[in-house]
Amino acid sequence: MLILDVSCYRSVMSNRDWFLVISLGILWGASFLFVEVLLDLINPFLIVYFRVSVASVILVLFLYLSRAKFILSYKAVYNLFIMAMLNNVMPFLLIAYGQQTTTGGLASILNANTSLITILLASIFIPYEKLTFNRLLGVLIGLFGIIIAVGYESFSTIYADSHGKFLILLATLSYSFAGIWAKLKLSDLPPLISATGMLTFSTVILSPFAAVYFHDDLMNLNFPIIFYSVMFALLCSVVAYFLYFKILEKTGAGNLLICTIIIPPASIILNSLVLGQVISSSELIGLMIIIVGLVVLDGRLKNFFLKKIKNNEKKTGCTVHYVNEKLDSGNTIIQKVFFIDKRDNEQILKSKTQKLEYKAFPEAIIKIFRNINY
Repeated sequence: MLILDVSCYRSVMSNRDWFLVISLGILWGASFLFVEVLLDLINPFLIVYFRVSVASVILVLFLYLSRAKFILSYKAVYNLFIMAMLNNVMPFLLIAYGQQTTTGGLASILNANTSLITILLASIFIPYEKLTFNRLLGVLIGLFGIIIAVGYESFSTIYADSHGKFLILLATLSYSFAGIWAKLKLSDLPPLISATGMLTFSTVILSPFAAVYFHDDLMNLNFPIIFYSVMFALLCSVVAYFLYFKILEKTGAGNLLICTIIIPPASIILNSLVLGQVISSSELIGLMIIIVGLVVLDGRLKNFFLKKIKNNEKKTGCTVHYVNEKLDSGNTIIQKVFFIDKRDNEQILKSKTQKLEYKAFPEAIIKIFRNINY
């Protein structure tokens, strides 16, 4: 197995780490597809109710079988209740009802702005979260992407088919407040306990409404509804949460932003393949702008090349090496370098590095097939 050491990331991830991140992005992207499929079978409320109730039962059962020990104070219970409202009940319902009048692809594009809004809100509510220049620029670019994707006319005139877009934007606002609340109030709780508590309280909140207003629907469930609802909860909540926790453990929260970038393309492709939905040119352009905003907000590419310049380094490049159990310790196959010119900026350094990478990979593969010892 080979890995190209592209050191422009804050921490170099192994192939397995990349698999986890990409898988999580695809699963979260698939949630918009499941909503689209289930909207043809049941109403939006029950889509959300089945998702949280089935997922909570599975996670509670897992905690019981793993004999996890934990103590919840009254304060923690209250914080989990608020988190359930902000992170599950409100956004899930807003997205499900919003997708009645918009496509899953557009819903995923608008949902990608959660990170941008969270950064903006964090600078207001969390003292140590400063709104740096690249964060502010990323937020402004992302907001411009929203306007392009939604259509500027939607902001001037609310028409019958436009309200779904605004419901989904409200969902991203709810997700953002949930992120702030979790950082301020739930940092001491184990992630699995937080997830189980959120889903359980969500089920408790929604159950009375389901029993009173949707009793007849609950009595007339069929196999397709049960199958898609269970798969939705299992894949997009239970499995997704476990992947989320694993990524936090192995690579840190910073790389979860990559999932946000993966979600819209994954959703668009899945909805196109399964349902034949077509994304408009304005939605595609909006998606590209939002992704640029996320990359600018992240800042890791720019910081890498600026660091090279500020440190007055004489050369840089890329390395292709074997992978073993330790980070960047495998035997080197090919290493290519170039000297840094005083006139080089971060864009020029990035371009030069990429050109070396394009040459290094084929040469490394040729060497391996020729059975050369290193």
